This record gives sequence, C-alpha cells and structure tokens, in this order.
Amino acid sequence: AGWTALQRAAGIINTETGPDEVYLSRRFSSLLHSNDPQYLQLWIDIADRSKGIIGDASKLQQRRIQMLAYQLFATHEHRMNGAEFLGRLGASPELREELGELATILASRSGISPRPLLSGQDDWPLNLHARYEIREILTAVGWLSPERRQPFQSGTLALGTEKVELLFVTLDKSEGYHSRIAYHDYAISPELFHWQTQNSAGLDTPAGRRYAESHENGWRFLLFVRETREDAYCAIGQVSQISIEGDRPMSIVWRLTDPLPAELFRAFSVLRA
Repeated sequence: AGWTALQRAAGIINTETGPDEVYLSRRFSSLLHSNDPQYLQLWIDIADRSKGIIGDASKLQQRRIQMLAYQLFATHEHRMNGAEFLGRLGASPELREELGELATILASRSGISPRPLLSGQDDWPLNLHARYEIREILTAVGWLSPERRQPFQSGTLALGTEKVELLFVTLDKSEGYHSRIAYHDYAISPELFHWQTQNSAGLDTPAGRRYAESHENGWRFLLFVRETREDAYCAIGQVSQISIEGDRPMSIVWRLTDPLPAELFRAFSVLRA
C-alpha cells in the first residue's frame, strides 16, 4: 500500500477515496528511480496547480505529463492523454499532494544538472545521466502516445523519421564474477563502451549496415544502460562507432560524446576474464 493508503488506514485521512486511488497509491513506488529535476518539478507543479496545467504546457511539458501518465498507469490497456490523466489523478487530492511531496524528496537527492540528451530534439524531455524506466523513454521520444500504446520487448528502437536509434543495455551482474562469465556489454573507460548486437545483426542486414555506415548515413545512436532488470535506465547519451568485429552478433565499440562520471563508470564497468 502507498503512503496515502496507510494514512487512511491510520485514520489520518477521512475524505472520500478517489476512483483510482487504490491503484495509483501502489504505483507511486514505480517513481522512486526518478532524478531528472525538470521532470520532478513538473510533479510539484501538478500537485500545486493541476487545473489548467495542460492549457499553458509546452510540447515538452505535455510529453512529461504523458510520461508520468504511462509510468503510473502501467498496463497497455490504459490509453489516455495528459488532460485525462490529470483529471483522474486530480480526483484524489491526497494523491496529488503525495506526488508533490515525493518529488520534493527525490529532487533533494538528485545530483543531475539538466542537459538535453540529444541536440536538435527539442521535444524530447530526456536529460543526460538521468534515470528513466522504458515506458518513460518510449513516451518521451513519441513512440508511445495517447493514441498508440503497445508492448515493447526489443533491445533497440530505430526511429526512421528522426534517424535516431535507441540502444537499451542491461548489464545484469546478478550471477557474480568469475572467469567463465563473459560480459558482452560494459564500459571500457569513461569514454568508450563495448556493446554486442542481437544475434540477428550482421553486416548484410539493415541494422548492421546502420552501425557500420553510421559515419556517412546520418544515423545517430543513443545509449541507455541499467545495471539489472530491476533498475531504471541511465541516459548515457549519444555515441559514435569506432570499431566493429564479428558477425551475428557484431561487437561494437562506441565512443561516448559525454564521458561517464566516475560513479557511473564504476557501475557500468565489470570484471572480465
């Protein structure tokens, strides 16, 4: 149960329960990874003035509202726009207040300075080195929308209109370290990252050619890395290919446009045989 539900159980809150309150109260735990200060400020604004926030929201803010909507309403059957989401959240003033309190706490712990993840994509509300769940990322880049919501299971997403490909990496270290385990995705240094494609990618496939010819074809690549499946992705930013080896899968070394801070390098580099 969430904080609002606990206060109701203790008799601290005695107002009528909103229609989505039980569900949303449980879902607030899915926000605990958030450290993007601009995203968190939106939550505070929602808590302070939910009525009318859509009317003066920029496209960037509307995307942030949609991100929050789809992170809280987690299933694919929940399809809604920002105004509908704010209406459902606003039916429980206690939950709206809890959202603002949570944002204030998370913002106090964030060490992120807002910096756009990719230049030229002014409507993508993603910041360098901030943490996001996959639903938030897919919504931020427009792949999920009020009209479109479907499952996503792939490790990459190529956005043809923008000529941008998102690379999602899970470093799963749960089995521990020993010489028989080969980690195929890892930070080599703060500036370099080793990544292995899916087994189907080869130099004769569209994906393989995108990577191999990326210096000439105009495609840009964004890297998102998480430690385990339980963690949110960290937005590492734009990368450029400096070497390719093998075929099905291909092993690629990427150069990061923005080097990893020391703490992220420690988290994303692993012991290798």
